[in-house]
Amino acid sequence: MLSKSARQYISHRLLKSTVLFPSKSRSFNISTSSSFTWQESTDADQRQYPAEDVFRAGMKHHHICNTAFPIAHNTTIRPYRVKRLRDQHDIQATYYGAYGSLPEMMLYAHVPFCQTRCQFCEYTVVNPKQGRNVDIQTNYFAALYAELDMYANLLKTNEKKLAGFDIGGGTPSMAKVEHIEQLMKRVESRFQTDWNTTEVSIETTPRIAADEPEKIKAYYNMGIRRISMGLQTTDFRQAKEMNRDDANASTDYIAKAVSNIRNAGFKSFNIDLMYGFPLRASRTDDPWLKTVQDTIDLQPEHITLYRMRYKGTSMAHLADRVKLDQVNRQEGQARQLLNQSGYIGLTGKNTFSRVQGNSGCSDYLDKRVRKAVPYIGIGLGAQSFSHYTLSYNLGAVTKKLQQYIRSVELNRIPVQDLYHLSREAAIAKMASVSFYYGGIDLVAFEDCFKIPLEELFPNEFRFVVENGLMTHDTKGQRLQMTTLGKQCFGGVVALFYSPAVKNHILNLQGGEQFLVDPVKALKQGQSPYQPIPDTTTPVRRRIIPTTTQTPPVSTVPLTTSILASQTAQQPATQTRRSFSTLSRISTSKPFEFGNILFSGPCNQKCPFCIGHQLMETPNNLRSQILNNLDQFIYLMKQSKTPKIILTGTRTDPQLYKYEEQLLNRLRHDLPNVHISLHTNGLLAVPKMKTFRMYDSCTLSINSFQPETYRKLHGVKQMPDMKVILKEASNVPIKLSCVLTEDNIHQVDDYLYIAKQLGIKRIALRHLYGDGRQWSIPAFENKQPIKYHQSNPVYDFDGLQVTHWIFDKTSGRSLNLFSDGTLSDEYLLTKAPNQTST
Repeated sequence: MLSKSARQYISHRLLKSTVLFPSKSRSFNISTSSSFTWQESTDADQRQYPAEDVFRAGMKHHHICNTAFPIAHNTTIRPYRVKRLRDQHDIQATYYGAYGSLPEMMLYAHVPFCQTRCQFCEYTVVNPKQGRNVDIQTNYFAALYAELDMYANLLKTNEKKLAGFDIGGGTPSMAKVEHIEQLMKRVESRFQTDWNTTEVSIETTPRIAADEPEKIKAYYNMGIRRISMGLQTTDFRQAKEMNRDDANASTDYIAKAVSNIRNAGFKSFNIDLMYGFPLRASRTDDPWLKTVQDTIDLQPEHITLYRMRYKGTSMAHLADRVKLDQVNRQEGQARQLLNQSGYIGLTGKNTFSRVQGNSGCSDYLDKRVRKAVPYIGIGLGAQSFSHYTLSYNLGAVTKKLQQYIRSVELNRIPVQDLYHLSREAAIAKMASVSFYYGGIDLVAFEDCFKIPLEELFPNEFRFVVENGLMTHDTKGQRLQMTTLGKQCFGGVVALFYSPAVKNHILNLQGGEQFLVDPVKALKQGQSPYQPIPDTTTPVRRRIIPTTTQTPPVSTVPLTTSILASQTAQQPATQTRRSFSTLSRISTSKPFEFGNILFSGPCNQKCPFCIGHQLMETPNNLRSQILNNLDQFIYLMKQSKTPKIILTGTRTDPQLYKYEEQLLNRLRHDLPNVHISLHTNGLLAVPKMKTFRMYDSCTLSINSFQPETYRKLHGVKQMPDMKVILKEASNVPIKLSCVLTEDNIHQVDDYLYIAKQLGIKRIALRHLYGDGRQWSIPAFENKQPIKYHQSNPVYDFDGLQVTHWIFDKTSGRSLNLFSDGTLSDEYLLTKAPNQTST
């Protein structure tokens, strides 16, 4: 929370203005009060949090704190969102208030086209097929020009100096050259420009630079003087795995691209590289340093190192595999190699240059990072930021062109979210961007916010300086990271977040645990990011042939009175499954779900377990490689089945020794499949890190009363639901309760307790084969809101309860049993695919 004296610097008055509706010529007539300033802070942005706690949280969630600010925008900055009304009165007035009186500003143009969608990409990129369509390109650039004209008329940009201009994406060089040329001319006519003093930058790929030299030459001729090539890696095996084989064909191919760039005349040439990718256990080498050396050998003027940001990418599920120790090792080794080769950058800065006195970045990025010069972004999903506002264009979420183009056609600013920020939120955004250079320009900060940084953040300032994380350069007027600070980047940057975002990070579950508490380690002069040794063995892929051996027959007795009534309905001999072959399994349409079933000793002794009625299958709880897992994954892909359930025939799947490695394998091979866990919950807390990897969970609890629970589960220990729900808030949990004579009278209490815990879904299940129909008073005088597989679903003030009757339920699923059998039938009324012996 700001000090009282600090708050008195700024009065939080909202903009008072009038606006006329735009005419068809896209001209606006807006008058505004000169008192336009920050939005009044919410209560969440006026709180204080101990620097040590915030630092710990930032270290723990280093992958999250490595992403762009704001974090968790739906809650942290949502209160500052300007309403999107049809007349756009408030939107236009807010933009004018933020930019109207500026003597200079910058521009970013986004081109969302790419030859392919790389797995590591987090940016707004449309389907590659659209990007290759000439008509779609033409329509998109027409909308881009029209959006530029809207801002030109609204903000009177012809009176403003353009301090920086970047053309990014996507891959803007994928567009026809005449579109880029027209964009340059339009910008030149809408701003006060001088291409001799303002370095315009554009992005390309090795493929385009190698195959289309005339396009690269045309960029130089139209006044573009900086070009950046996204190489990312020279390990072509890794590139192909990440769907980037079109860009990196060979070393010779890259050399040809560089040659064409040089022949075009470019003397400001940057190459982007990425590190922080998961390292395969099957590889003994790390290709990263070779990539850095290969890039140095190409002799670009600048080299930029981007740490992989997993959020919003198709590799998001792999983030936990990359520890902070790996990230820091790769960055440190690259920095040393670059420095030795004459590439220099501020400590903590991502871009290195061999040109003395050159930041290595474009004018747009340099002024955005160092001086917080406001900018407008045009194009699909583009971001704009001023000292008072932050906005994202349509398409930032959907990545669809139609809505953006249609909005412009209707003469409407194509904004998706415009935030009139509080000062705390604006400071956090400015500071987060500044850390691209590894620190904060103290003069620029005070110019923006009219108060020194150390007065706003006295505790944080003292914490980073006293612990050797940053240095206060009084001569250069910068607060700059040390090498140690860069290694603790997430913890340091989190200190300057807005209070609302700090609170989110502090309460966020998951993240990396370290061997020693980071704050304690700092004070003792130890490494604050010591990893916990990994003693597990990773899963390796190989094909296991389907077994044809018939497992032995089980003779598990049926002991309870309920099961005694079931025995009369079952054959005297033990039932067994029939064995389906791959050739019999149809993948012409998706299964409802895929089951991976485990077998072996259980940590509970439920007397009514349906597994007792099945033949005993081999124990696979210690099998590092599951029989026929490759075929199962193949059939899941072929059938496009959307969901996998990990469950057991007579055990709990969390007893599986290699659970985490299996999940990583499934995430890698089936990245878009929903993975659910069916468990009794006893291992959820001890294995919380793994538990949080699931997309959902069905948790079997048949009573909340200890004595009844012990009778129905055969053990005294109950899962700690409060801890599970708190620690795994990202995992939607459904409860499953089997109805017996022991708990039928507790249904009302069961529903009440579940609702108090925050549970949203429950399944009340009848025992298979039990002909008795229990009367459930809670359902009397209630009408189902829907039916799921013929079973009624009731609503209890937001708690949905399904009355599940096995004998009326069937489903088509793909099932992998513990002995390697693959079956495409799951008839619940007969238990999994059984036939009599």
